[in-house]
Amino acid sequence: MADLNEILVETVTAGASIGFLPPVAPERADAYWQFVQNAVYSGERLIFIAHEEDRAYGVVQLRLTQKGNGAHRGEVEKLMVHPTSRGHGIGHKLMAALEHKAWEIGRTLLLLDTRRGDVADGLYGRLGYTRFGIVPAFTIDSDGTKHDTCFFYKQLSPSK
Repeated sequence: MADLNEILVETVTAGASIGFLPPVAPERADAYWQFVQNAVYSGERLIFIAHEEDRAYGVVQLRLTQKGNGAHRGEVEKLMVHPTSRGHGIGHKLMAALEHKAWEIGRTLLLLDTRRGDVADGLYGRLGYTRFGIVPAFTIDSDGTKHDTCFFYKQLSPSK
């Protein structure tokens, strides 16, 4: 879990808008990953970790909709690549693995959101996600600056 803590802390420190404000205390990171672990064990989410030789350098989650009328959809959450590992296609590979598994388990509609103008904003468009809305002033930085958030969806096909 130490690698995941480091990825979380360093991603937020580098400016990613993933629901945390810097600085992320180690106890907060530990509590978050414990929450994720419990959600994985309960079947509420899946986690995909990019690693090599027992070292993690990227992670993304798929939250599985629990509503009866939503068994075909999931939400992509918290795509993070350690800042020192960016630019090598890790985000693309994590998303491809997530989409493949989502298709395998019958989740054919994926949703996600990201801060407008972030690197992820462009990434999701390149991965075939369709922007369907922007909510103004949806997130706030530690200095009080408000940012718009973009919402995306993707219909999966058998090739994913």
